[in-house]
Amino acid sequence: MFNQIVKLFIKDSENISRPDVREKYGTLCSILSIICNGVMVIFKLLFGYLTHSVAIQADGLNNLSDMGSNLATFFGFKLASKHPDSDHPYGHGRYEYITGLVIAFLILLVAFSSLKESLLKIFYPEDLNFQLSAVIVLIVSIFIKLWMAFFNRKAGDLIASPSLKAAAQDSLNDVVTTFSTLVSLCMSLVTDLPLDGIIGTFVSLFVLKAGIDIFKDTVDPLLGKAPDKEEIQEIYHYVLSFDKILGIHDFMMHDYGPGRKYMTFHAEVNSQEDVMIIHDQIDTIERKILEDFNILTTIHMDPIDMNDELTNQLRKQIYDIVVGINQSYSIHDFRVVSGPTHTNLIFDVLLPAGDQTSHKELKKCIYHEVQKLNPNYYCVIQIDHAFY
Repeated sequence: MFNQIVKLFIKDSENISRPDVREKYGTLCSILSIICNGVMVIFKLLFGYLTHSVAIQADGLNNLSDMGSNLATFFGFKLASKHPDSDHPYGHGRYEYITGLVIAFLILLVAFSSLKESLLKIFYPEDLNFQLSAVIVLIVSIFIKLWMAFFNRKAGDLIASPSLKAAAQDSLNDVVTTFSTLVSLCMSLVTDLPLDGIIGTFVSLFVLKAGIDIFKDTVDPLLGKAPDKEEIQEIYHYVLSFDKILGIHDFMMHDYGPGRKYMTFHAEVNSQEDVMIIHDQIDTIERKILEDFNILTTIHMDPIDMNDELTNQLRKQIYDIVVGINQSYSIHDFRVVSGPTHTNLIFDVLLPAGDQTSHKELKKCIYHEVQKLNPNYYCVIQIDHAFY
C-alpha cells in the first residue's frame, strides 16, 4: 500500500535527493497522520460521550495532541524546503531536526505525565469499568496507529528524515500505551490488582526511553555529529582511485539538513605534474562526488615533492616515528627546508577525533626521536584532529 500511495501523490518519487521530492514525502505523511488522528479524535470523543466513558474521551484528547505533532512536522518540511537566502545561504534544512526535537519534547512531556498518573493509580487504585465498546475503540485505535507508524517509518528511512522517524516512534508509543490500557481493562474482569497503574508505569518508562533516544538523534546533527565513517571511507577510496591524487587529509563535513551536506578536504598531488591536468581531475572528482554522494565538495590541492630523494627518505622516517608512537596517528604536508646550520622538518600530525594526548608532550616525544636521526634536524609540527 505504501508504494501505491506514494506513486499516486508524489511525482518522481524515486528522486529522493531532490529537496522538493523530500518535501512532498513529508507533506504526504503529515497530512495522512493529521487525517487519521482527526478521525480518531471525532470517533473517540463521540463514542466516549455516547457511552459515558471518560477513558475513551481522554484517549481522544491524546490524539488531538498528536495532531499538534503532525502539524509541526508539516510546517517543518515546508520551512526546510525554503530556498537559501542572504541570511541563510546554506538553506533551511535543519528545520527538520528542530521538528524532530519538538516531537521528542512532546513525547517526553507525555511520558512524564503518564508516569505520574500511573504511580498515583498504584497508590490510589480506581475501579475499572469494563465496556465492550471501549475494547472495540482501543483495538481500532491500535490498528490505525500501527499503520501510521509503518508508513512514517518507511518514508523516514527512505528519505533519511529524523522528524518522520520521530513521528513513527510517537505512533508506536501510542500503540504500546493503548495496548496496555486494553490489557488492563480486560484483566479487570479477573483481578482487583491495580494493573493499569503497574502496566502504565512500565509503559511510561518505555516511552520515556524512546523520547530520550529521539531527542539524542535530533540534537546530535544540530551540535555537529561526526559524519558516517563508512561513507567517508567510501569517498576516501573513490578519490584515491584517480591517478593524480597521492593522498588526502583534513576531511571536514558540515550537515545543514538531510540532503544538504558540504565537504572540504586536502588532496596531495605531485608538484612536478601539470597543474592544469591536476585541476581538471579535481574538478571531475568534485562533480562526481556531488552526483554519486549528493555532497557539495571543495578540494584544496597540496603539492608535494615526490622527486627529491632526501625528502622522500625523511618523510618515511618521520612517518615510522609517529606511527611507532601510536598506530592510529599519521602525517601529511611534509616539507623540508634546509639551511646552513640546521634543517627544518615541517609536517602535520593527524590524531583520531577522541584522542586526549597532550600536544606538548607528543611534540616533545617526536622531537626526541627525530634528534636521534640527526641533531641538526628541527621539527615544526602542527597537531590536527580528525573530524570523523
